[in-house]
Amino acid sequence: MSPAETDNRPEYFLSDAHFGAHGTQTEQIKISRFVSFLGHPDREGATVWFLGDLFDFWLEYKHAIPKASVRILAAIQTFVDKGGEFHLLLGNHDYWVQDFFTAELGIKLHHDDVTIERDERKILLSHGDGKAAGDGGYRLLKKLLRFRPAIWCLRHIPVDWAFAIAARSSNSSRQLTSGRKSSFKDDYRAFAESQIAQGNHAVIMGHLHIPVCEQLRDGWYINCGEWFEQFSYITRDGDSFTLHHWE
Repeated sequence: MSPAETDNRPEYFLSDAHFGAHGTQTEQIKISRFVSFLGHPDREGATVWFLGDLFDFWLEYKHAIPKASVRILAAIQTFVDKGGEFHLLLGNHDYWVQDFFTAELGIKLHHDDVTIERDERKILLSHGDGKAAGDGGYRLLKKLLRFRPAIWCLRHIPVDWAFAIAARSSNSSRQLTSGRKSSFKDDYRAFAESQIAQGNHAVIMGHLHIPVCEQLRDGWYINCGEWFEQFSYITRDGDSFTLHHWE
């Protein structure tokens, strides 16, 4: 089933776990809650949209992947094997993928924004990076991070060196954007309003790490928040959306 087709199965939206970015104790909590969320009986046969930054960095080679938690990958594969759909919109921290997620785990990858249709209403899904009107510096960084010749060069140096460079880039990106999140709240809302004015029923994003679920005019502005402190996620019920926190 393509993202453009109507799908009335249970549907969940979350983002920004940044697995690998925090200390051991926090990582264990993040992973345990993620595994329990995907493994909950209500999730069987559901659709999950993860709107970017699943990992704090992901650099993939032909024969090597990051030393990520097996529990994270196994939980996604089990969810898919039981009939669920797991969609991943690539964010600014996990963009350097190849075919591991799709070939081995059954994840449906999206490299850019996606518009889905539910009950004849359009919903725009986006990680959200670079959407703030005043974030020109980050938009330049985004072009550099996605510059294919640079990625090709990175994949042709020793793996441990490349992982160290990728981890440092992710940390720099996080530091660049973390201090701007509160100041960009109005910019994100303005972006959502502009998209609703163009006919979208809802705009759902991540990246900001601030959960939002509010009605704007004839539509909805939603931000999934994050999965390392508040463990927030969104559910859709027909035309309405609800913000939750997983404990």
